[in-house]
Amino acid sequence: MLTSILNILARKESLSLTQLAQELNSSQREIDSALEQMEHMGYVRRENYGQACSVNCGSSECSSHCQGCGFASSETYSFWVLTDRGKSLAGTKLS
Repeated sequence: MLTSILNILARKESLSLTQLAQELNSSQREIDSALEQMEHMGYVRRENYGQACSVNCGSSECSSHCQGCGFASSETYSFWVLTDRGKSLAGTKLS
């Protein structure tokens, strides 16, 4: 499954967990587990898109979308992309 994910991400710019699961006919849980392994190995990274905390956030521990600034939004999306290491491995495997 790890190789399949690597190949899909090499063809596409970025995909959500749901999109990857659909392409691989697998559960989101299975894909999430595989992506966590690949992230730990340095082949993929999660990128978050969406709204962020306001510039007036006063929380010293703000990591965006926090209660500290009063801007807690669920309208963010995570996508998975290959890192340089993942691209290098994909180039080797896809050649």
